[in-house]
Amino acid sequence: MTSRSGRLSRLFLASPALLVLLVAPYFGEGLSGATPPLDLVLPWNLAFMVALYGCGALVCREVAHRFGLGFAGLCLLGVAYGVWEEALVDRYWFYPRFWRDSGIGSYSVVWHTNVLIAVHLTAFHTAISICSSVLVVEWLVPRRRDRPWVCRPGLGVVAVALAATPLIYGEFDQRPPIPVLLAATGLAGLAVVAAFLVGRRVASRHATDGRRPRRGLGIIAFGCVLAHWVATYGIAHANLPWPLGVSIAVAPILIGVLLIRRMAATGPYGADGVRTVAGLLSFFVLLDVVVGLGGRYDLTVSGLATAYAIHRLRKRYLSPTDTVTPTRDGHDLTRGLG
Repeated sequence: MTSRSGRLSRLFLASPALLVLLVAPYFGEGLSGATPPLDLVLPWNLAFMVALYGCGALVCREVAHRFGLGFAGLCLLGVAYGVWEEALVDRYWFYPRFWRDSGIGSYSVVWHTNVLIAVHLTAFHTAISICSSVLVVEWLVPRRRDRPWVCRPGLGVVAVALAATPLIYGEFDQRPPIPVLLAATGLAGLAVVAAFLVGRRVASRHATDGRRPRRGLGIIAFGCVLAHWVATYGIAHANLPWPLGVSIAVAPILIGVLLIRRMAATGPYGADGVRTVAGLLSFFVLLDVVVGLGGRYDLTVSGLATAYAIHRLRKRYLSPTDTVTPTRDGHDLTRGLG
């Protein structure tokens, strides 16, 4: 029995598809605090979250990989996923009770949509639910980085499971008018089109300059997430016009992207990518640890466990002698990641 369990564990850890099906729900729903870990592992919750987050991350990764869209394409597919989940599945964009519970209220509501919440949730899912989940699994199973993670029939099943999530999830009575939902669907479609147009062009131009990886990128990522979080949940009380308030909340994201792109010496799959993702996740780890002390100690325990995992990830893939090594798909890897 022990030998059989060991074989199953090794098979699971060697399969990036299975890993991302679980990593994405934890990052997107558990680490964010939306569903505490003990609630997340309930079979009915976990099954739905795997269908939503896990299948979403797997579809985005496979489309980006199979069509050569690069990391820029993956990010734009992440935007499409964020619109899909929060506008068409959860529908938090249009849910006044969620607006009130979050402390934002009716600030920035246009055409039944809370613009500030829409931008905030889309940015979160792009960075954490999709990109961070995919990158972490890429690092855990590096030998599968340049290959598909699932066969075409399997990808079809995953896509169907993701497409079925709006039919399964019906918690809210609030429903916006049909034209609003159609507009959100069109926005998700535009993000997918942009992934193909922009992703291929950026991937084809990708080049390295031979610089050594930069060590401050994790701090920049952490600081920008913190600034965005504070602005998002504080700007509604500042009595500013909503276009200005939303712009202030978005500014740390744009600044972070520009700084990291300018400073990074490796591609997203290299040492600088590890540092950036570690910085992003560290903010949510800290949030979980602090919030969990209020009574949800499973959040604190999972936050500490994630902090240890981040430490191990950095220790495994970062070294004082990081070097830049380009791969055939244009991404850079540190020597330890090869």
